[in-house]
Amino acid sequence: MGWSQQFEAVPMRVAIFVVAVLLPATSLAQSDVWSIEVLERYASWVREGGFACPIATRIAEVEANDGGTVFKVTCGPATLPLTGEEVAFRLTVRPNGSRLAEPWRE
Repeated sequence: MGWSQQFEAVPMRVAIFVVAVLLPATSLAQSDVWSIEVLERYASWVREGGFACPIATRIAEVEANDGGTVFKVTCGPATLPLTGEEVAFRLTVRPNGSRLAEPWRE
């Protein structure tokens, strides 16, 4: 292989290395991406609990135990951009399918 062929191969090797390094981080970040349907479903569960939740903006699983799975559901106004008026709720989804929404406490 001549010098020019070796030189042309270097950018490809660098590109492959960069993709290999970035790909796991991209995959991990995607686990926090929720569809609008899922965000609306969690918001409706918070509303069923008697709280105002126009739209869920973030959902994070906090813990899972025998009593169910606990999520931190952050709700915000239905308008964009977000105005900082977000409120968080603790949503427990129990094994029997029932749900309990409560104000979030740190």
